[in-house]
Amino acid sequence: MAQPPTVAELTHPIALALGGNWRPQQALHGVQELAHAANLTHLDGRQLHLSERYDDPGHLYVRGAFPATDYPFRRGERDSVRVAMDEDPARIAALISDRLIPAHRAVHQRVKDHNREQAAMRRQTEEAARELAARLPGARTRIDGTSAYVHMSLEPGEVRIGLEGGSVNIVLQDAPLIIADAVVFAVSRFLPDIQTPEDERGQHADEFDL
Repeated sequence: MAQPPTVAELTHPIALALGGNWRPQQALHGVQELAHAANLTHLDGRQLHLSERYDDPGHLYVRGAFPATDYPFRRGERDSVRVAMDEDPARIAALISDRLIPAHRAVHQRVKDHNREQAAMRRQTEEAARELAARLPGARTRIDGTSAYVHMSLEPGEVRIGLEGGSVNIVLQDAPLIIADAVVFAVSRFLPDIQTPEDERGQHADEFDL
């Protein structure tokens, strides 16, 4: 009885059946080529992952691959196609084209858009935090993705400023009134999108969520 082809062997005829924009790509573990896994890469950067699962021998699983992201995938956005590995490659390609590629194309674009927006937000947050810290003597900055923290130790007390997305949070602990007023003024004037009442003063609260 003839043995079904390996995933690596199937990838090339499937790529041919899908059309000239898809290229087969060997999956590697270190420098070792894998027989049970492979990739199909589109000229626009999209990628499909093909594999034979150890708990379901003789069947090919094809799923869309995505760049590293914190995009909140919803149900159905990472579905896969399962087909017998001894099926005709043209039939496998037709199933992939019909059931997988359209949805994967749309979700892949959403992931790219999300990553681009997150990258822009990270750059803006980092720039704002560093420029704000430069205006506060002795302040230290910590960047964590799209969030940033500016900390200034005082004698006595401390000031902590958190930036996340479009919000700014200021915590003043045992801060002298003149420092509290200066920090609130600096943040409200430095970040033009933040609205601070003209009569807001440091003695009114220990924490401001602007």
